[in-house]
Amino acid sequence: MDPTTAGGALAAKFGVAFAGFVGAILSLSFLKGLSRWQAFCAVLTGFSCSVFLTPFLVAFFSLPTDVESRYGVAFLVGLLAMNLIPGVKAALERLLATRSA
Repeated sequence: MDPTTAGGALAAKFGVAFAGFVGAILSLSFLKGLSRWQAFCAVLTGFSCSVFLTPFLVAFFSLPTDVESRYGVAFLVGLLAMNLIPGVKAALERLLATRSA
């Protein structure tokens, strides 16, 4: 991306958000039988996770920090976020169960 052009500057600034949003929208094809409200929440969750987790994941896994790599990570997080939530919830429930026992 050439940040000296208006389009390049917008893509550099909002590219991760756009990639995460597209991934979240595409995740709806895997989730059947959702109401409009549930679909909206699914997209919002995938989008939010991609925007806020992409920098962490790139740093944590020592991934390349170029723009294309960040876009790919954002897309994958947006696509997979709704599928990861049940696993995270189950892990937290097990953790809380072991602490209270």
